[in-house]
Amino acid sequence: MDLFPFPEIRNVQDKLIKVIEATLEHQQNVVVHAPTGLGKTVAALAPALVKAEEEGLTIFFLTSRHTQHKIAIETLQAIKKKHNLSLPIVDLLGKKHMCLQKGIHLLSSGEFSEYCKKVREDSKCSYYLNARKKNGEATMSAQSKVKELTSLSPLLVDDMVTECEELCPYEIAMLLAKKAKVVIADYNYIFNPHIMETFFKKAEKELDRAVIIVDEGHNLPERLRSILTTKLSTWLIDVAKKEANVLGSDDAVAYLNELRSLLEDTLGEKEEMLTSMKFTDKAEMIELFTELGDLTRENKKRSFLGSISSFLEKYTEEEGFVNILRKITTRQGQSVELVHRCLDPSILSQPVFDMSFCSIIMSGTLEPVTMYKEVLGVAGQEVELPSPFPEKNKASFIVPTATTKYSARSTQQFQKIATELGSILNAVPGNTAVYFPSYVVRDSVYPFLETKTSKTLFRETSGMSKEAKEELLEQFKSYKDHGAALLGVASGSFGEGIDLPGDFLKCVVIVGLPLSKPDLETQALIEHYDKKLGKGWEYGYVLPALSKVKQNAGRCIRSETDKGVIVFLDRRYLYDNYRKAIDDNAKVTTNPEKDIVNFFTSETTE
Repeated sequence: MDLFPFPEIRNVQDKLIKVIEATLEHQQNVVVHAPTGLGKTVAALAPALVKAEEEGLTIFFLTSRHTQHKIAIETLQAIKKKHNLSLPIVDLLGKKHMCLQKGIHLLSSGEFSEYCKKVREDSKCSYYLNARKKNGEATMSAQSKVKELTSLSPLLVDDMVTECEELCPYEIAMLLAKKAKVVIADYNYIFNPHIMETFFKKAEKELDRAVIIVDEGHNLPERLRSILTTKLSTWLIDVAKKEANVLGSDDAVAYLNELRSLLEDTLGEKEEMLTSMKFTDKAEMIELFTELGDLTRENKKRSFLGSISSFLEKYTEEEGFVNILRKITTRQGQSVELVHRCLDPSILSQPVFDMSFCSIIMSGTLEPVTMYKEVLGVAGQEVELPSPFPEKNKASFIVPTATTKYSARSTQQFQKIATELGSILNAVPGNTAVYFPSYVVRDSVYPFLETKTSKTLFRETSGMSKEAKEELLEQFKSYKDHGAALLGVASGSFGEGIDLPGDFLKCVVIVGLPLSKPDLETQALIEHYDKKLGKGWEYGYVLPALSKVKQNAGRCIRSETDKGVIVFLDRRYLYDNYRKAIDDNAKVTTNPEKDIVNFFTSETTE
């Protein structure tokens, strides 16, 4: 059975389909670097659906980006239409993002989880009560809605939430999931043990009967680290003490005073340190703070005592974690913060990949594949596929006349960078995206750059809302005929996940190397991978930065007809280990303006 829905298979896409078919047939795992433009989503879903139908499996298409949810839905809609299939699927975001209760956006994920649990137990959520009876069975209204939504499937999660009206969208989604052949969801639904256990129980799924497709797999390691990372601060302890005083719990106040003294006394006069932290009476504190947190949530959505209980529950003394104690300054003032940081994402990922029917981890920037395979603990194949786009459509240049190396940073160096950037922007007949290693470097270059080009400069800002990002991107796109520059940072909102095909983007400039700060956390990561894999410097420092560079560079050429220039602006790109990792064919130039003009001139005269 062939479920490919489109008239023809793209160049190189056929190779990806064969890789995935073999992976499914032999129940293996595979890590695939498949460059932008291959059509990875359909190449994975079409053969997976065939195998799922034959074996009675469930496909889990996992992605961290909302745009990828839409692409997956559109692909499944095309398959349904072409082959006239009944295709029950469910599209999921986090439970908090699907909730219809007002004001919950102010809560953290952990706080929302506790709040949701409390209002359900106390029968105070009308949306839940409309969907579930007291014995947990679906109401008649819920059953009717599930039947209606199944006929409309595949349906994007936002549309499903809108259709639910007075019913809890999450509970309706759980009912849909029972019969779903495909579950489109965030990584949390499979890799967060608590969420997966709850979801699999409600949806009646088994991991050994699951085909796991991880999209944008380069994001997975950091996401998994963040799931297991947790924080405690003296500020949090202080507000929890106020909560304990309101409840009249002297025991809780005493425990909190001990916690505060432990953090402050351990750090002493230091600004930052690594520490091995042990909490006496941990079990007793968890029990008491949980009980008091539930009492608080009878009248409020948030409990700070509950947050501390969650921290203590997640805290572990196992390998693969590090404790960083440091002084911080926040809007509330100075505080001492303990970060219990996960270093090893394979703690979560390896058991999933080992137990699933098969797993496909794919991305357009999954290089080096070996690193991702080892970091995630994947037992299976590794595959690297070539780009499907003509090489003549792209020109890559290394400009070695400046650097963002920390020891070389100065006003003079920022002026040099601005001068080179100005000449590049002036030479590009259209829009350019510029990625800096940090906002600090970007903002140091900006005043000088303003005087070097007449093109409009747009700046990304930290913490932009979704609406603000979309508005900025639309404004930038509107300048495609005149040319403008979008100044962002390598790990920011516009560093990946944006599509600017055709004439919307003609050039990408990567200024410097987005290496992590050589702080205690980075040092701990290097030591961890030295100890575990003998590759600390590469896996903990160098290669993650180069992965960001490739993600940035990938914004330029998004289709077979796109033509553009990629510029690596830093003398360190001449070093063999960096040059080989970015582009073997990159030309070294000290006159990028001339080379860029020649590229676009020759393109128009061919």
